[in-house]
Amino acid sequence: MNVLSELITLWLVITAAPLTLVVLLGLVKVRLFRCSGTLELGLFPAAEVLIPIKGVAPGQENILESLLAQRYPNYWVTFVVESQNDPVNSGLERLCARYPHAGVVVSQLATGCAQKNQNLVAGLRALKSDTEIVVFCDSTNLADPDWLARFTGPLRQGKCQVQTTFRAFRPDPETVGGVGQAIYAAFVMMLAIVNPKPWGGGTAIRREILDRLNVVEIWSHTVVDDLVLGNLLDSTGIKIRMDPGNILTSPLKNQSIAGFLGYLDRQILFPKFTNPGIWVATLIFHVNLTLAICVTALTGIAYLFGAVGDSAGLASWLFLGNLVLVGFVLRTVNPFAISIKGWVLGFFPCVFLAAFVLLRSIFRNYIDWHGRRYYPGKDGLVLETRPVKP
Repeated sequence: MNVLSELITLWLVITAAPLTLVVLLGLVKVRLFRCSGTLELGLFPAAEVLIPIKGVAPGQENILESLLAQRYPNYWVTFVVESQNDPVNSGLERLCARYPHAGVVVSQLATGCAQKNQNLVAGLRALKSDTEIVVFCDSTNLADPDWLARFTGPLRQGKCQVQTTFRAFRPDPETVGGVGQAIYAAFVMMLAIVNPKPWGGGTAIRREILDRLNVVEIWSHTVVDDLVLGNLLDSTGIKIRMDPGNILTSPLKNQSIAGFLGYLDRQILFPKFTNPGIWVATLIFHVNLTLAICVTALTGIAYLFGAVGDSAGLASWLFLGNLVLVGFVLRTVNPFAISIKGWVLGFFPCVFLAAFVLLRSIFRNYIDWHGRRYYPGKDGLVLETRPVKP
């Protein structure tokens, strides 16, 4: 029994250590680099914001308007839609009429890549001749008026060639699915801060880099934009600067558990095809963490009734306490006032739902996204696409 207790203790330490280290290191970097949120003045070369968009969502017009009302003296916004029949077009027409520095590009239905990639490629092909900085931004991101000027500051000052940021979800109301998504995103942001990768929802890059690496050609055949771009940048030695001082806001209205699972599906399946090493490591770590939670919950209760020894019992309670601490550290990273009750009620469902999706991803060879099913191969190359049956 003593040997078993020692093995359980060692297992829990090995399981808790990397999780705690990543979260604490990420928190330190967030605190240290919040200075990146200051406004960088100087030259303002022509910038273009590409926003792929599909369908109508609650509060969408206000979100898009926030990206059109930036205090940047020389920028253009391109909305890219799949079809002229998309219901979002009427709203885009109203916005473009009010903001003369905006336009709409129609990309057509994708057959050899993901629809988002198709939209981004169409946007890149339609860039203005004088554009020097390209910013990719999701249509669900809310930005303050100085965001674009701050975010592009390091590029404009010559401090980097690629800069990325991330987003924080603001669930309304605080459903289990919405809070779980906010928790998951907070942890992913910690990973991105420790090991920067471009995020498609908010990345600024020099146009020269996009042209030199022939990103248009590569995106035209792949299932996801940001992971593919990250691999390309890594292979060419171009460093990515992570900016935790300018994270974007993603309002999340009435998110259900089913909606959260759909979000998790894509987040977990993309790297399975583009970065299998990351996917395998995440799968092993997260399933192990989930198993450790189940074992420590049972062992901790058994310890209270004297059924297990002090070593395993105390290690179990310390592990669970450490996990709760990690959860509250992640809460401090999210800039929105999600209640303690909501955060606690969403934390463990987030962990277990992510484990379920990770295990399910072993048997999935496709990705469902906006009504299309993509069958990717090695490096995320799209082999086949089909419409998803309702």
